[in-house]
Order: sequence, then structure tokens, then C-alpha cells
Amino acid sequence: MLFIACVVGGLLWYQSSLAMDTDDQIPETPLNYLVDENGKTYGVVHEDISEDSLPDYIYAGNINNISGYVLKSDYLGEFSRNVPVYDVDGVNIIGSIHYGAKNMIFPKNNNGQTYGSSADASSPEMEPELISAVGIDGTKGYVLKKDLDGERPKSPEEAIAIQNSRPPGGVDIPLYDVDGETVIGVFQMGGK
Repeated sequence: MLFIACVVGGLLWYQSSLAMDTDDQIPETPLNYLVDENGKTYGVVHEDISEDSLPDYIYAGNINNISGYVLKSDYLGEFSRNVPVYDVDGVNIIGSIHYGAKNMIFPKNNNGQTYGSSADASSPEMEPELISAVGIDGTKGYVLKKDLDGERPKSPEEAIAIQNSRPPGGVDIPLYDVDGETVIGVFQMGGK
């Protein structure tokens, strides 16, 4: 029993002395991200992490068995686009990846409606109320999201009935100015 106590006590002393040795310490980084030779942090992130806690390089996947990372600024970009994927050193581009908007805040018109491109939304639920569109005569304007979405079917049979009831040339909906009130043309949603 005394032998076991001495061994355990010796191990605890050895571990605490290692913890005090600053040469063996890993630099403190948010969420314990790894640090490259240039002092930049890199690692995997989760969507619920604050911007301040993100590493400099964010893991984007493997390309040809090489771990790929995107820059923090590209990850947080406001617009949907292709961004370069770097190796862990952040020097060599090894590919690219498409990122949708992460934190897109659409502007509002005088009526309080959001407007912009649906391509900049991270999901259909995040699309603006007025979506940019081009009318049948080439006029640029906006269509109401609710007009584009139309009525939601409650069953597969109802979805088929709605599809079959559409005219062959498509459905015409109003094309608005950015105010969301002034009709400036017609937008045609696809037909059969």
C-alpha cells in the first residue's frame, strides 16, 4: 500500500513539474487551435462559434489528400462566391470551394422590405422579401418572394395538381421597383 502511494505521489509531482516547464507549453489560442510556423491559427470550426473565436485558417476539407483551409475573411464573406483553398501554410492554393453568404444583411427599402439577390442568401429562409429579377422585356427590378414561392402544397397529389394547372407559357408575376410598390414590368415564372 505504501508502495502504491509513493508511485502515485511521484507521478503527480512529475506531471505538475512538467506543467510548470514553459518550454513544453503549447501557445494559448482560442479553443486550442493549432498554430503554424508563422503564428497563424488553424482548425475546424462549428457554426455557433463567434467571429472573434475563429482561427486564421478554417478547415475546408481534403483535396488530393492534402488538408485544405480557407482564410477567415473568405469564410465570413458577405457574398456568395468561389474562394481559394490553401495548404496549412496558407501559401499554396490547392483548389477552390464555393461559399454562400454567411452573415448577409440585406438592405431595406423605405417600406421596411429587404431586397437583393437570392444567390446571396445562405438558405431559402434567408432570402430577401424583394428578390432581384429581370422582366420579360429585359427590365431589371424585383419580385416578391411570396409571389415566387406561391402556394405551398399540402400533399404530393396537391403539388402535381398545382403543377398541371400552370399555363404552358408560365405564370406572369409583377416586377417591382425597389420600393416594392411600383410595378415596372412583368416577370415570367417557368411553364411546363
